[in-house]
Amino acid sequence: MDLNPMRIQMDMQTVFILLVLGHLCTVILIIAYKHKQVKDPAVSTFYAAKWLQAATWILMSVPTITDHILLLAFANILLLLGVSLETKALLTVVGGFDATARLFYNYFTIVSIFAYCGILVFYNTEGLRITVVSLSIAVFLIPPVRRMIALPRRSALRLITGYMYLVILIGLLCRTILSLVPMFPVSMFEPGLYQNLSFLTLYLIMMLGNTGFVLLSKERADRQLLKLASYDDLTGALNRRSFTLKAQKLLEAKDRKSPASFILLDIDHFKQINDGYGHDAGDRVLENIAFIVSSILETSSLFGRFGGDEFAILLPEAGVEESDAVAEQVRRSVESLEIRYGLKASTISMGIVTVPSDREIPLEELYTTSDMALYRAKQLGRNRAARVDIPWG
Repeated sequence: MDLNPMRIQMDMQTVFILLVLGHLCTVILIIAYKHKQVKDPAVSTFYAAKWLQAATWILMSVPTITDHILLLAFANILLLLGVSLETKALLTVVGGFDATARLFYNYFTIVSIFAYCGILVFYNTEGLRITVVSLSIAVFLIPPVRRMIALPRRSALRLITGYMYLVILIGLLCRTILSLVPMFPVSMFEPGLYQNLSFLTLYLIMMLGNTGFVLLSKERADRQLLKLASYDDLTGALNRRSFTLKAQKLLEAKDRKSPASFILLDIDHFKQINDGYGHDAGDRVLENIAFIVSSILETSSLFGRFGGDEFAILLPEAGVEESDAVAEQVRRSVESLEIRYGLKASTISMGIVTVPSDREIPLEELYTTSDMALYRAKQLGRNRAARVDIPWG
């Protein structure tokens, strides 16, 4: 048997049917996944894309499809819609599907379909049809590829998937250019090396699309679970457990030549707000104060909710003057916000402790000492910060 790749001929109908089965298997798995699950827009969009792509290859498997213009047009329209939805789902999973992306996909999908139909009606040549479809799919891929590759702090999975899609994108652009060269055959319906490579590429795209989407969805779900486990859902601050873990790591890694400061704060007369105006009012105060503190702190600082109206701040590499300045800025910002219930505006009291550069203090001791400082601030009249030095011993 002659195994020369130039002479290997593949049965198109068999290949298209295998593609149909691949997409239908994905549909079946998604149906099983969606059963009794919370509705996920990305999964629903991907699910619709697989149906459209399966329908595309069913139509493509018709032996005489190139002789039926309407059937050929319908198949390629379904393909463009399917790719549009799949890339939208992919972009949603990697966190880049915003209002601008929605507008782009809506308009470009319409433009690509009209461009293909226009070519089919006014200048029906195979080269131009391939140009429009290949270029359209390449453009659909640009937003998710850019998001996966260019986004800072990207994961290895996202980066590798992005580069794999980039290879496909470049291949599509090459096909777009070659389709305009009359002497170069780029049709999937003509036996030869290009046809074989095209079928192999189709399988790789299907495999990458299905596997990549599932893995990226799992990665996103893991991030969401980690966020739920690490952050307070009302204020967006770290919960006590996460704050403690992160703070311990920061203190252990602290430069011996640099100090660090710990601030414990709570809201003055918070119980009166809850009792007098309800828990909704108390929640509003907590949300606003947490927003103010978060907007003031640098990214290197930690901010967490310890419970009730008690919050903690860790300022790495901040000495007495720096921590006093941050505390005063927070106090003034909260006071100027004037979250009023009755005649009084909400204020905060703070206890500050600074660890000298030559000391290593356990986090539990920092909390205990800052709690003493907070108690002193309340004794002095509230709406202020007080400081307690760390005892030697």
